Amino acid sequence: MKNTFLILGYGYTGSHVANLISQNGWRVVGTSSKSHHTNAAIIPYDREQITNEIKTATHILVSIPPDENGDVVLADFSDILSLAKNLKWIGYLSSTAVYGNHDGAFINEESILLPSSKRAKQRVRAETEWLEFGKKYKTNVNIFRLAGIYGPERNALDQVRAGQARSIFKEGQVFSRIHVEDIARIIVAAAMLESIKEIYNVADDEPCPTFEVNNFAAELLGVIPPPIIDIKEAKLSEMAKEFYNDNKRISNSKIKDKLHIKLKYPTFREGLRAML
Repeated sequence: MKNTFLILGYGYTGSHVANLISQNGWRVVGTSSKSHHTNAAIIPYDREQITNEIKTATHILVSIPPDENGDVVLADFSDILSLAKNLKWIGYLSSTAVYGNHDGAFINEESILLPSSKRAKQRVRAETEWLEFGKKYKTNVNIFRLAGIYGPERNALDQVRAGQARSIFKEGQVFSRIHVEDIARIIVAAAMLESIKEIYNVADDEPCPTFEVNNFAAELLGVIPPPIIDIKEAKLSEMAKEFYNDNKRISNSKIKDKLHIKLKYPTFREGLRAML
């Protein structure tokens, strides 16, 4: 039987996963309210259509954020998922925000979760729900904790060009990030392995302050870098404040050791150079 990869929440990351997995001859279906030029068949988030796809899917990737009631997909389709006879693997896209603040320390998949924001707490709850579902129904469930995503049409080069890049300085603050193509490669590698109950940090090799990325982008473009603004002087949205409250370095050793991943873009420098 031909493998079918169902992406619930077909967006930026999902499109890159679809393009990669389709190269292996898999049938790919994604749910979206928008039309896409893609290798996936796009359907709406409709009970009947999704139920039919779940029944034939061998692999499912969930990319829909949770809400205050928990995971949306489990709330809507746990009854169908529990009876899916062809299903071999489920992947859930989470966030490294679940770790909260670790004062710049390196953390791995075993590190304590200290979610500080409402969104991060919802992610922790959704992860728990998926892992419990996998245990109850003996289904392979992988959790992917994604660092800051960048790639084509979503990167520091575009932001610097448009004059929208902000270089906020906070003493000792670093962030981890990951190129969307590497995310796709990691997810596809895990899906093919079909390992049960695994959590993977998805980040590149070099956590660093945002202003370093903006400065490098400006250097590549041959323009003056954005001014560095002390966080005490910056006017930040509530979401941005949450972002700067957390400080941690994400270890990516597990994706290298278990999935044998060699990152195409090990740091933001390779990623930005390629996009330029």
